[in-house]
Amino acid sequence: MDGSGRGTGARGIDARVAGLGGRGAQDPRRMTFSLLLLGAAAAPLVTLAAPHLPAPGPLEVDAFAGFLAGLAPLLLMTWVMARGEISFRVIVGLVLVGAVGGLAFSWLGWVGVAVPFKVVFAAGGGRLLGRHVERGWWLGVVAIVAIAADAWSVFAGPTKILVEQVPVTLDYLLIHFPVLGQTGTGMGLGLSDVVFLALLTSGAAATGLRPRGGFVAMGCSLVVAVTVALVWRPAIPALPFVALAFLLTQADLLVGRRPRHGLQ
Repeated sequence: MDGSGRGTGARGIDARVAGLGGRGAQDPRRMTFSLLLLGAAAAPLVTLAAPHLPAPGPLEVDAFAGFLAGLAPLLLMTWVMARGEISFRVIVGLVLVGAVGGLAFSWLGWVGVAVPFKVVFAAGGGRLLGRHVERGWWLGVVAIVAIAADAWSVFAGPTKILVEQVPVTLDYLLIHFPVLGQTGTGMGLGLSDVVFLALLTSGAAATGLRPRGGFVAMGCSLVVAVTVALVWRPAIPALPFVALAFLLTQADLLVGRRPRHGLQ
């Protein structure tokens, strides 16, 4: 989505890449899909390679390192889906492909292969929702509601029930990250977290907020959330960290002040 909040364009992967030279760099759509394919290829490769990489230990450190390795392609794909030059029809198509692929590969137990499909599905859905944002303060309200709703869901609501009574559903609702030096999976990130990453980013671009600064802060907040989870042990919701990071980076604009210079 471009700055007007309508149409198919976006200026996040735009003219800045043109200076890299080459025909592909001068074509925003080609650059968009090249980066999307790069992230889609890297995500399962990380899962495949992780068991064969040196593990510094202890287990918490190995899980944290695996999360960081898997987070990089996830954030790349999410940013491209939220801000890339992709038409509405293509986004809808990618969401459908992501849904089918995510379900199929999760059912087969190929969690690494399912990751890019799940990310495309969730991030594409977030961008489609972001198309309807017309006021920046709407995003502020959404972020505040998300903090309370996700915390309640994880500690006392539907998420807690699923974890305790129907844990198999987590294979479909989580994006799994590897553990260095071990087979199997470590940390998990909910699809809803990726939806909100894309929603808040595309909505910020549409309403004159800071899409890049907000996205960087939200990405860093996921690292903080995982660190807290590894130290605290019980499962914690990541979305409150994401929403709080968004609110902090957009606070002055949400209350009507003039934007500062710097990362926008």
